[in-house]
Amino acid sequence: MNWSTDYESELVHVFEEAERRIDAYPAPLNAKGRAYLQAFNPLNPSGTKNHICYLLPFWMKPVTVLPARQYRDLSLANVFVMLYFFTQDDLMDTAPEDWKEQLALGNLFHLSMLELYRGMFDSSSPFWEHYREYVTNWSLAVAYEKPFVALTPSALALKAAPVKLASTGALYLAGRQDLEIVVSEAVDLALATLQYSDDWADWEEDFDSRNANSLISMIVSEEAPSSTPISKKDIQNAIYIHGALSRFSRMAEVNCESLESLQLPLPHLAAFQENLARNLVQSAEHLERNKRLLLDGGFSFYLSTQLSS
Repeated sequence: MNWSTDYESELVHVFEEAERRIDAYPAPLNAKGRAYLQAFNPLNPSGTKNHICYLLPFWMKPVTVLPARQYRDLSLANVFVMLYFFTQDDLMDTAPEDWKEQLALGNLFHLSMLELYRGMFDSSSPFWEHYREYVTNWSLAVAYEKPFVALTPSALALKAAPVKLASTGALYLAGRQDLEIVVSEAVDLALATLQYSDDWADWEEDFDSRNANSLISMIVSEEAPSSTPISKKDIQNAIYIHGALSRFSRMAEVNCESLESLQLPLPHLAAFQENLARNLVQSAEHLERNKRLLLDGGFSFYLSTQLSS
């Protein structure tokens, strides 16, 4: 079992269909849409990988029994979920020069998303209540985001709540809505661990931009109350000297343990989260090794880095 490659052949169909639908957009927005899609296509070697967005429907197979076409349709819908909400995030974060085009393109992505979901769920389906819930959660999370955030998985997952349209949609199509609460909790745990991973990679940029960041928030929560604002040097010292990344990676491991305790047969989702947590643990261990070598002396550190390069 491999969480990232087991459904590669399915993703070929999903992204080909996404491109076909985008090609039908009016010019020149169709060309811009194709370029935006390719930037997030996992089959494109240089594409940004957002695996959970389009693989989650397939990862739901152990608890749902659906025709292959419905898993593809859910994945395709979530591709447009990804594209739509990413265009919104880009506009809020950077306000690019072509913001008018991007806003218009985002609305076309949104139309494609709705067309797909309306083909799967009639207007009376409870699915639409969850749709409203997830979009509302996302809206509040991004509109009122603060630099220091709550560290609970449910809070950290709010910005990615629309991803759960895939898992909840699969459950309703399969008549397994009885699992919605526990599956939602499982996906929240994985999304929180993904947020930890992103925040470790982006903490310096987030600090400079005063964006929300769970690693910085954890460090701030550990500091004694002080009237002096925490500095970038304080964060660096916490990470590279005082072992903050080790404590942070432990939070990711706890999320894995929590997912296991739910006793859901979702091995791909669990493996995805475990991979994220393991990478954080390895980063923390690497920092700790380097710190010990530095304490032993600069020459020992130099030899170690040369031998490992």
